[in-house]
Amino acid sequence: MVTESFFLFIGEVASVFSLLIMPGHKRQPSIEFLELIGVVKENGNEQTSLPPLYTPLSYDYVLVAKTIDNQDREAFKKQTEYIEELEKKNLKVTKIIDDDLVFYGIQGPKAIFEKYRYLLKVSDACNWSSDQNAVPLSTRIRIIHFILNHTPIRSGEGLRDLMKMKVFEARFCLHEKKKQRELKESWARWTACLQGQPITAVRNYFGEKVALYFLWLGWYTYLLIPPAIIGVIVFLYGLAFFNSSPLIKEVCESDTVMCPLCDKGCKVWQLSDTCTYAKVSLLFDNNGTVLFAMFMAVWATLFLEFWKRHRASFVCEWKVSDWCEEEEELILEIVNNVNCEPKEYKHSYLRSTLVLICVTAMILVIIGLTHALVVFRVIAAVLLAEGSWEFLSKYSNSGAMMLGAVLHYLIITVMTRINRIVAMKLCELEKTRSFATTEKSFTVKMFTFQFFTYFSSLFYVAFFLGRINGHPGGYVRISGKWRLEEASDINMHLI
Repeated sequence: MVTESFFLFIGEVASVFSLLIMPGHKRQPSIEFLELIGVVKENGNEQTSLPPLYTPLSYDYVLVAKTIDNQDREAFKKQTEYIEELEKKNLKVTKIIDDDLVFYGIQGPKAIFEKYRYLLKVSDACNWSSDQNAVPLSTRIRIIHFILNHTPIRSGEGLRDLMKMKVFEARFCLHEKKKQRELKESWARWTACLQGQPITAVRNYFGEKVALYFLWLGWYTYLLIPPAIIGVIVFLYGLAFFNSSPLIKEVCESDTVMCPLCDKGCKVWQLSDTCTYAKVSLLFDNNGTVLFAMFMAVWATLFLEFWKRHRASFVCEWKVSDWCEEEEELILEIVNNVNCEPKEYKHSYLRSTLVLICVTAMILVIIGLTHALVVFRVIAAVLLAEGSWEFLSKYSNSGAMMLGAVLHYLIITVMTRINRIVAMKLCELEKTRSFATTEKSFTVKMFTFQFFTYFSSLFYVAFFLGRINGHPGGYVRISGKWRLEEASDINMHLI
């Protein structure tokens, strides 16, 4: 548990740094929008760029494209048409040319944000009662982001399609230097680990969703301290008494002769040869482990209850307790297009059945990979035992398990990416009624796929390893040839 707490803390700090520092994040280094250099075109009119000291412009969003000299090219026409569509929606677009790149700084007019605030106030679902007189920057960015993604050109392509076609190279929103510096000093540094997170400042800068995530992460890490302490005590208990344990004496002082672990190249061995493994196992699996498991069951329940209270205090403070994402999405559609019409949604049992079949097939594939991993270890152990290298022949089972562990890691890494792609495709196939519903559906599918990817091997070790391999004279074999692996080196399997 100490290790888990440490890595959770590392992950939390890394997440903070990725939000504030990493260039791949949506918010880029400066709200002053780089520096205005080169030729500036504002709504089509050329202007000479002013020094940064005299340019009070700030931008809600930025689009980046490559400079296209040939105005007859299809990419230039689509780029120009898309910018014109944005201007029709009263978005202020400033064009800045810098060498071979063109930056489009996009500003939303005040009327758009006022309309958004008004619709939230009259909404029965959201019932926004914020005391703020202005829309926060994070909300402004979200509104402009929605408008950009829901503004098609005449041929039907939206911003995502134009990005794939390389009409635009990148899109991002901008950091505020002062607030970013404040968050770096009070949040994104190693010495801040002993201080509380500035959640309100995070909420004001990144929005409620990001703030609630880090609120949960901090709360989870904080409440992992008691399990970590008790876990260390259980470990020390096993370390202090493992020499006097009757189980250890029974194994280490035994003169029992065991059958060979493989058919060829393996010799009989003494049970006392596993004395080291038995001692290591007892450090983590002793009488105190039962009490620790009972404590963790109680801790999990208390953690959820305390988290609900902790979350509710901030949700009430931020006045988003009755927030409805689907209602806000409808409001954003009205802000984007006043003449938009309600879309009729019809649930399709055919699509749902197809998605269910695909999810089941994906789970079976993941479980099949676990079986393939077992077969790989069995065959690898035989090949290593029959090999000419004496060292590998002697430790063929351990070598096969280590090779299996490496292969398992590669499978998890590859399947994580595949799971994400499949989950996204299945969400597109579902055609849900709103983005919020799509997000929830994606979360459920991704969690399900990842659960089977990470824990299928553990279920095999817990319930099948060593129980289905038969007995001397009647071993269960794969294709009638290779014996199933034994459960002797259980710690190696858990790796």
